[in-house]
Formats: sequence, structure tokens, C-alpha cells
Amino acid sequence: MKSRLIWALRRNQTKAFVRQMSDVSSGLAKFNAVWQDAVENVPFYAEWKFRHNLPDRIERVSELAKWPVLEKRDLILNQEKLVRKDVKKYHESVTGGATGEPLHFRTMPGESDAVTANKWIGWARMGIYPDSRCFLLWGHRHFYGQGLKSNFRFAWRQLKDWVTNNLRVDATNLSLSALKKDVEKLIRFKPECVVAYSASLLALVRSCREYQGRCQKLGIKAVICTAGPLTKLEREEISVFFNSPVGMEYGSMEAGVMACQTPISDGKYKVFDNTHILHSEREKVTGLCQILVTTLTRRYLPLIRYRIGDYMEDVCTREDGTVCEFSEVTGRAGDLIDLGNGVCFHGYSLMVCAEENPKIVAYQLRINKANGVVAFVAQTLKPLTIEERYRIKKHAADVASISEDRILVEEIDSLVKAASGKIKLVIEEQ
Repeated sequence: MKSRLIWALRRNQTKAFVRQMSDVSSGLAKFNAVWQDAVENVPFYAEWKFRHNLPDRIERVSELAKWPVLEKRDLILNQEKLVRKDVKKYHESVTGGATGEPLHFRTMPGESDAVTANKWIGWARMGIYPDSRCFLLWGHRHFYGQGLKSNFRFAWRQLKDWVTNNLRVDATNLSLSALKKDVEKLIRFKPECVVAYSASLLALVRSCREYQGRCQKLGIKAVICTAGPLTKLEREEISVFFNSPVGMEYGSMEAGVMACQTPISDGKYKVFDNTHILHSEREKVTGLCQILVTTLTRRYLPLIRYRIGDYMEDVCTREDGTVCEFSEVTGRAGDLIDLGNGVCFHGYSLMVCAEENPKIVAYQLRINKANGVVAFVAQTLKPLTIEERYRIKKHAADVASISEDRILVEEIDSLVKAASGKIKLVIEEQ
């Protein structure tokens, strides 16, 4: 019975893949279709077109470089104008809220098919398919709400995981006891693939070193990390622990899977340009490149040059200005820390302080703008020594270009998390 259900799933995924691959429409044709649909059916875009004097269609994709940038705030302030005229059946969704401003939006049946196919294309490059046994360090119980209905939703999720050969565990409990239970479940399950929140898997690897030998013998084909960046050294650390290649998936709740990084792509994120157009916008102050995304498939909420809030490095663009690949995703614009008096740095840059110390399971920064103090708050396996604290303080001060007396190093049992369960990188004190 189970094998038949898996066969049905694989058949549906294959059909979505074939539809996607057989679509020979150009990016230009896809964009014009999406734009026409958006203007006709989403009141917000009809007003956006009028306000910015935008054309009915474009003749070249390069023209998009002159279009206005859509901010998350624009969508949050115009929720009632995002209701489509032509779709009655929909699902309410919300972004993770790691930036402090979650976006509530709607999705409609079938719209995820194309981006799901993208996911399987990326996974297939690493030898993972719809019927592969996957261990998921992903999400948490609160995703399913509260009360009696939440129990049914959770049970339904567990049933679907059983059918699809998946085992899912909570990614938000980073206590030592919870992580050891998780790795023991992983070993018993004997997966072909591990899919995880980046920060959660790094915490598991650092907390469970004594299990490394057993994990290396499991024959795991691939580890796929998403929902947050990892440095090259951190990816190598995870790869050694599982004796497996590590790939990164780049996507978001509102835009879906946009790019994939695997060992066979030379460590570069390859953009799925059949479903998304990415542009790079360099900031004048920081010199960092923000990601702008345009969706090319029919969605309840189309996105047109939407500032998603992430930075990327080593951007490779085509002649028309669209991004074809990039090397790293390096945190979010909301994690940019401005202490005033010309002191400005990105919270992600302090990642090197944790990268160099295997005792650190996870960390975040607590900022007090009133006195210009930055606290590096770490969840650790063992207490940091005086020398280790000094090294973190000195390195953080060098990265942030501030004096060492404005850096505090603190240890804590549990870090502050967003509604999605992800660890918030930057916490501002009032």
C-alpha cells in the first residue's frame, strides 16, 4: 500500500516536472503574462501600475531594471488590496517574521507545483528523489495551531510523512538533551537524506560529536540546508560529521524556492530562471547587494521586483541585468546594525566569532543603541573560558570597528526565537 502511495506521489511530481520542462516560453513572455494577470486581478497592482506609470507589457527583460522596487511594507499596508478578483479558494499563509514584520498573504491551489518541481530538480542533482528516506529537522509543533484541530493537523502531517518516507522532528528545541534524542532518532531511521534548518543542524552537529562515527556510517547521500545561511567552513563541518555532501536551498515563504547550491554547481547558487527573475541592487552605504525577486508563475500574490530582504555575494549577471548565479546568501537587511556616529555593520559578519569556537551551538546579538553596546549572546555546550571570551570580544570589535569595551560576551540557556521557531539574529533593546 505504502509503495503505491509513494508511486502516486512520484508520478505527480514527475508530471509537474514534465510540465515545467516542456514550457518553452521565454522569461519575457512569462513576465508579460504574470504582469497582465496581476493588473487585471489584483487591485494593488492596478494602483501600482497607475502610480508609477508602468506599461502594459515590456519588450525586453532589461527594461525591468528601471521599474520601482516593491517593499514588504507596501504589501503589509495594503492587505485588503491583495485580494484577487478571480480566485475564491485560497489558503492563508504568513512569513516567518524573523524581521519583526511578518507578511500575511494568500496562496491558491496548484501554485506551488512549479517551485516544488524546482526543489526536486535541486535534490535530484544530489541523488535524492520523492521516495528517498528523509530525516527532517524542520518546523515545530506550534505550526499546527492550538486546540483539537491542531491535533488533527499534526496527525495528518505525520501520516503524510510516513507515506513519503520522512521522519520529522522539532527544529526549534536546541537543548542538549533534545538534540541528542534527535540524533538518536536519525541513526535509528537510517535516512538517505537530511533536510534541516541551517542553524538547527549546526547546533546538532556541535552538540553530538560523540555520534559522528555512527552518523558517518549511515551512508547518507546528501544533506540539504535551508532557512538561513551557513559559511563555507560550517558547511564543511556538517559534511564531515555525516560523511556526505552538503547543499543549500534558497527560498522564502512568499516566493518559494528560487535557487539551489550543490557541490556539482561549483558551490554556486544557480537561479531557477524558469520560475523567478532575480535582480541585484547594490546599497550605496554598505556596498552589499540585496536580492530583488520577480515571480514568473501564476500565483495568488505575484511579486514584481520585490525586495525580499536578503543579501548575496559574488553576483553573476547576464547582459539583460538578471542574476544567473551567486556564491553566498549573507543574512538579511533587517540584521544591519547601525549604532550611530558612522558605526554600521551587518550582524552576519559576527558569525566568524561562533564559527571558530565549537563550544558555541548558536548565538544572537543584543543591541543597545542608547549606549552603543553590542552583546554577543551564545548558547554553549560548555562554559567559555576567559581566553575564549576575550578572543570573541576582540574579533567582534575588529569586525564591527568599535572598541572592545562596547562588546559584551554572555552565555544563555535559550535564545530568542521568531514565530517560525528560527533564532532571531538581532534583538534590539528598548
